[in-house]
Amino acid sequence: MNQNNINIEEYGIYDGISETIFTTGTDSPNAAPMGLIRKGDRIQIRLFKGSQTYENVVNEKCLVANVIIDPVVFARSTFTNLYDEEFDTVSVNNRKYPFLKKALSYVIFECSDIRYTKNTLVADVLPLYACINRNVIKAPNRGFNAVLDALIHATRYRVFDNEKYLNIVYELSNTVKKCGGSKENRAMEILYDYLNIEH
Repeated sequence: MNQNNINIEEYGIYDGISETIFTTGTDSPNAAPMGLIRKGDRIQIRLFKGSQTYENVVNEKCLVANVIIDPVVFARSTFTNLYDEEFDTVSVNNRKYPFLKKALSYVIFECSDIRYTKNTLVADVLPLYACINRNVIKAPNRGFNAVLDALIHATRYRVFDNEKYLNIVYELSNTVKKCGGSKENRAMEILYDYLNIEH
């Protein structure tokens, strides 16, 4: 679907910060959890220097936002590279874009009005193409939301080496144990293994 007809809410992206997995890299696909910041009709991204996603967006001026509800994929893409067979590509305007096979939907965005600071890139993004990959009905799971928060704080702990972030991870782990299913608990195991801390 071209951008003139794209209602991104139909693809799962609403006001606020939507936690998605960005896929970038035309020749060598990369996946990383990132938030899409939406306020009304304006959608933005904020990327931190030093990541592969940052480098790919600087070079290619585009990204694919994958809407996905698998906490294990979120955890693995936070700390490691996904396998090549987990990606597929779609050709739009004679250009190939990588997306995740497990995505419920995905939206290809082009970047505009890119601003650079010392440590970040901020850009407006415009939908170019969107696709519903699979129809799934699933009630919200507090454990899944806790995994997302824990992953964010785990990356902050890794960057800033501040114990307060680790304490938040431990608190969120209790919510995952209480409210999550097997996949949410597996995602926390991946997190703990990556940080080399006790489960």
